Amino acid sequence: MIILILALGLGTATASLKAQQYDRQPYGQSGAQALPAKLSGNAHRFFDRTNLALFGGVAAVRALDYTSTQHFRGQGNNEVLLTNNIVDNKQLFAAIEVAATAASIGVSYWMHRTGHHKLERWVSIIHIGVGAVGDAHNYSLGPPH
Repeated sequence: MIILILALGLGTATASLKAQQYDRQPYGQSGAQALPAKLSGNAHRFFDRTNLALFGGVAAVRALDYTSTQHFRGQGNNEVLLTNNIVDNKQLFAAIEVAATAASIGVSYWMHRTGHHKLERWVSIIHIGVGAVGDAHNYSLGPPH
């Protein structure tokens, strides 16, 4: 969560700096000035092959989070990050997992639009890594003693 907040802060700060770089009109002239088509040398389409694979990985990790959480709840373990009532409501918990996937894609899109193409990919990579560790941990839990 802290990484996400830092990434959001970096995005807004550098986006405003880039906007200031291209504002070279003399004082008093009116009219809109268009930004250049490419802000960086590594610009690409948002839904390219790499991002589609990463978004598929994020969706897979979120699906595994759903199943692994249901697995350890079935053994009688308690959920730590959410309440047991939320996790036990399967439709609500599935909606939360879908929303988390959509939020990850949304942050990646925002990074893409502000020209942060490396961060755009790292959002998904970190999401997959953290999610996979959590899923493995959930499946490794045994019944409470």
